[in-house]
Amino acid sequence: MTKPSRYLYVWAGTGDLKTKGVNSLIVIDADPTSAKYGAVINALTVDSSGGVPHHTEFDLPKSGSFFLNDYGVDRSYMIDFSNPAKPRLAGRTASVTQGKMMHSFARLPNGHVLATVQHGDHNVAGHPGGLAELDGKGKLVRYGSSQDAAFPGALIRTYALTTLPAIDRVVTTSSPMDMERTANVVQVWRLSDLKLLKTLAVPEVSTDSAYMFPFEVRTLADGRTVMMNTYYCGFYTITGVESEPTIERVMVMKHPKNIGCSVPVIAGKFMVMPIAYAHRFATLDISDPAHPVEVASVAMDSTFYPHWISRDPGSDRIVVTDQGDGPPKVMLGRFDANTGKLAWDDRFRDAGAAKPGVSFLNVKWPNGVKGKATPHGAVFVP
Repeated sequence: MTKPSRYLYVWAGTGDLKTKGVNSLIVIDADPTSAKYGAVINALTVDSSGGVPHHTEFDLPKSGSFFLNDYGVDRSYMIDFSNPAKPRLAGRTASVTQGKMMHSFARLPNGHVLATVQHGDHNVAGHPGGLAELDGKGKLVRYGSSQDAAFPGALIRTYALTTLPAIDRVVTTSSPMDMERTANVVQVWRLSDLKLLKTLAVPEVSTDSAYMFPFEVRTLADGRTVMMNTYYCGFYTITGVESEPTIERVMVMKHPKNIGCSVPVIAGKFMVMPIAYAHRFATLDISDPAHPVEVASVAMDSTFYPHWISRDPGSDRIVVTDQGDGPPKVMLGRFDANTGKLAWDDRFRDAGAAKPGVSFLNVKWPNGVKGKATPHGAVFVP
């Protein structure tokens, strides 16, 4: 029988794109039976001259090091979590000489880590990004470019990824980390050698902008179908990935309310989607991927812009962080796997606080960091 995770790792920093700060991996007590539930119990200084701590792996690996990145300074790190309450820095990954700005990670069956890279060779028009495979110690194994002769000069900013190991495939998206207008495409790769096989333009519809900013991708239960969401809350299926890939628009959420569809979680037949500018979470029944249906919704405080979520493998909880527009806070929700409904964990809060959540607005952490810090990636730790 699985048990609720004991800890929560939150990747946070005091810097931004213009000002250097301290990057910290925060350890929060996530044991529901603990008297310190929701309290910060440790803080590891990862980089004292960091920029923008961003993505981590979505789940803690079973062994080895845990990978996370700082997009602002183009550095990625590895964390030794063999003592979960007292993680330590295991080193930095190798730099990718063919590109820069790692963004998202996916763990491979052989223990290696696949990372998207936003920018590639600046001597190539559009300097499209790519995929980097790193071994468990952060050494670069191979790199594949997102450049496609069928899309000459396209600004492909390789953003998110999902792997389909059973059919030797990877699917990636293209979205910027700034105000750049980039190519609205998804790409299909061969996993074994990172050869780009196909670039698919996201179908445009003149009556809306739901096709813009292809954001996250997730492999569905059959191991062959991929679902993609755009930041503008369009939903698409990608099928035929092993042979003749096709992309089809299957759902659009009404604008202007629903903008900011971000980092989802697949839980059984459901997809839980944070929608930043709607200040809410939506649960979609995706048992028929060609016809998703929204079955539940839960509102957040209007100052909170939900972005990142990750699920506890040992309980019904999910962790939520803001995309950076609202007050920095970490929230926990409880997800009903039967109905798709989500409710907030009222017990997970700062001592004496009137509202749920652990604030990062005025911190005093064990590593000496004080003041405001911005959280982003967060995962549960058994």
